Amino acid sequence: MKLYKTIILAAAALFEVSCSNDPETELELTAENIQVSSVGGTQTFNINCNADWTISVPAAADWLTVNPTSGSKSATITVTIQPYEDATGRSTTLTVTSENLVRSLSIVQTRPEVPADPAEQVVNVRAGAKELTIDAPQGYVYKVSAPKDGFITVGDCTKESIVLTVAENATGKDREAEVLILTTDDKELAQVTVKQGWRYVNPGDVLIEEVFFTGTLNETNSTAVGEQYIKFTNNSDETLYMDGLIFAAENFFYSQMTSVGSYWAHPELEDAICIENAYRFPGNGTEHPVEAGKSIILALAAQNYSADNANAIDLSGADFEIYEENDRYPDIDNPDVPNVDVLFKRSQSLTSLHNRGYESYALFALPPAMTLETFEAEYKYDVTITFWMNGAPLTTSQLLSRAPTAYRIPNEWVVDGVNCGVSQYFNAPQFNSSIDAGYTGCGTVDNDQTRFGKSTIRKKDAKGKLVDTNNSTNDFTGDSTPSLKK
Repeated sequence: MKLYKTIILAAAALFEVSCSNDPETELELTAENIQVSSVGGTQTFNINCNADWTISVPAAADWLTVNPTSGSKSATITVTIQPYEDATGRSTTLTVTSENLVRSLSIVQTRPEVPADPAEQVVNVRAGAKELTIDAPQGYVYKVSAPKDGFITVGDCTKESIVLTVAENATGKDREAEVLILTTDDKELAQVTVKQGWRYVNPGDVLIEEVFFTGTLNETNSTAVGEQYIKFTNNSDETLYMDGLIFAAENFFYSQMTSVGSYWAHPELEDAICIENAYRFPGNGTEHPVEAGKSIILALAAQNYSADNANAIDLSGADFEIYEENDRYPDIDNPDVPNVDVLFKRSQSLTSLHNRGYESYALFALPPAMTLETFEAEYKYDVTITFWMNGAPLTTSQLLSRAPTAYRIPNEWVVDGVNCGVSQYFNAPQFNSSIDAGYTGCGTVDNDQTRFGKSTIRKKDAKGKLVDTNNSTNDFTGDSTPSLKK
């Protein structure tokens, strides 16, 4: 019994010696910290260990993943970090544990870099209220700052786009405002300048494409009264509205009369044109749309002239007509065609275009806040022009025993203008060169008998856009077949 006890004690001593020789646990990391940029990405580090280990990731660090998070002995650990867009950096700490040993590794992700030269964008808009959608800056948490007392409010902001609402401009003047796109700590990312004009239709947007003033001869070599039209075309890339636009004519001082002292008939109007007849397209602003590239026809009288003259033109399908209630000169109204408003005119007879082509024509708009009464009171213009007749100077007042009443239209109101004339005697364009530096017409001599049934039509470029160089000599082709001729 004593011997057995001795053997057990010896074995226990041997086991104790064996356990005390086991290697101690080792745990080392090849990095103490990892730093990444805002774009994120993948980083690795190694665990050197001789035992089992685990990695603890804080719950708040949902912006990264660690693989693997547990293992035995040495291993390579992959950390995948998501992109970051906020203005302040972020960080977390991974904890690696093996038995009684603990090691830490910090991960720091920096904020996105702010551009040294913030992007700049200029957006031009018309006078009407409009929603603008602009691209949002990519790679940032951003905020948008618009002037509190301005005409722009900020709408929906997403990662892809920013919506700005521009209020209607009824000031009669151009205006602009700056919208800043900032980081959350007010570092500038981009600047958007919104320039809003006072017009609903800008110069050159709607053009006078064609003027058919000659009429068509019938069997008795006469033309029907009213067989005349003007074609207006939307030369922009968006739908526009004819509402409120005014068609005007200057026909007292014909282009064939010789003015004294200037090639232009009205040298005293340096920044304006003179008109005597005006007709306004009706509507509240959105009633009469014209799509990009499309046209509308304003007929002097919307009648089917081909019913009595096979060579004449059917104008019964015109978009608008000039109808005048006149007891002395009865007019015929087409009930299916809207009438333009007759604002004022010099002649007491029915409106007609000069059938030899001595007039000039314009399209313009009053500033939105201006009433017709204000315009007539402030822009009335008593024309006094000296010209030559039969070799002697004569003023308009002498010719009419009064100064003819007209109105001056500032050039900035004009959308388009076209001088007409005949080359044989052409002398004095009625609109200055800033509106039209040339002229167009049909025929080459006064009362040219070949002009009848012909029209003057604006040219088109290779892309199908109307040519507009503010020089009708270059822009139009006279003696053309009318576009409504079938």
